[in-house]
Amino acid sequence: MNAQFFPNQRFRRLASILMAAAAISVFVFFQSAAAQQPQLSLADFLIGLRSKKVTLPERNKLLTDAAKARGVTFELTPEIEKELENTGADKDLIAAIRSKATVVKIAATVPPKTEPKVDPVPVSTPPPPDHAFYQKRAGSFMTKGDFDSAVADLNKAIELSPSDASDFTSRGLAYYNKKSYDLAIADYSKAIELKPSESMTYVNRGFAYEKSGDSEKALVDFQKAFDLDAKNESASLNLKRLKDEKAARLAKEQAAQKPVETPKPAPVDAVPSEIALGQLSLAQATKMVMPVYPDMARKANIEGKVAVDVTIDTEGNVTAAKAQNGHPFLRQAAEEAAKRSKFKPAMFGSVAVKATGFIVYNFTRNNGQ
Repeated sequence: MNAQFFPNQRFRRLASILMAAAAISVFVFFQSAAAQQPQLSLADFLIGLRSKKVTLPERNKLLTDAAKARGVTFELTPEIEKELENTGADKDLIAAIRSKATVVKIAATVPPKTEPKVDPVPVSTPPPPDHAFYQKRAGSFMTKGDFDSAVADLNKAIELSPSDASDFTSRGLAYYNKKSYDLAIADYSKAIELKPSESMTYVNRGFAYEKSGDSEKALVDFQKAFDLDAKNESASLNLKRLKDEKAARLAKEQAAQKPVETPKPAPVDAVPSEIALGQLSLAQATKMVMPVYPDMARKANIEGKVAVDVTIDTEGNVTAAKAQNGHPFLRQAAEEAAKRSKFKPAMFGSVAVKATGFIVYNFTRNNGQ
């Protein structure tokens, strides 16, 4: 309402009074509406962040909007801010809480004197870290290589939830990296007791057994891991490796235990049933028959060498002849020539014996064979 519509002084004063009353009514209305939505405590934020009903980004968005609209009841210390971040708060939520924490402190210092004295709202104490908190932080320590801190956090996690097999597996891995293999084996065994179907736990215990010097138990664990999951590549490769090592070790032990046998010398007067003469020459032959050049081979311009294996009896006769190489068109002629040849008997001392050897025929068009 504008005072210019009232021409005299009395009406202008009346307009001013009415406008002030309207402003007070609006202020009271907004004060009442704000009072209907209580401010958020630290517990409200921590519980909201841990809720699993929606995704973490959605939880952060909802809590950020609520913080901006309703304010907070606590001061944001570095410790509380760190706890919120560990629980999953993102930077937008932290910024909203930081801005509202400052507003709460200022508003609390200027209450109207006419209002009754209200006791200050106590700052909510954050709940103690739970099982998931220690699990997550232990994983972070493991990633950084701080295995002592990881073991400490996993000890607390196991105290809170002693039936979670994954905690024993994780602590076993930490002990393994600390080279405390007996403790690692104990934790892996407890994890297997709680969850016997987990293939990788057997693989991990197998490594710990091998490091402690018990390859037999390691082999059993790798076999069990492979039986549970044939696609477990680590189980398959290490099972084969230990089996190969065991086989090589047993072979070496058997070789060391087997007595060395001294070969018995052959009697000096033992006559062999047959001796090998190698390639036979004209000097050894009493009759060397040359093969006839086949017409088909000659017309086809086929040349080359043919080696014929022969068997000779005690009188020097060729009893068998078989071409071992050469062109097929030339082999039969070479075999027939060899069968008709004759050689000096092969001698072992003064005794004639059977012999084997081979004859090489060279077929060329220039010399006819």
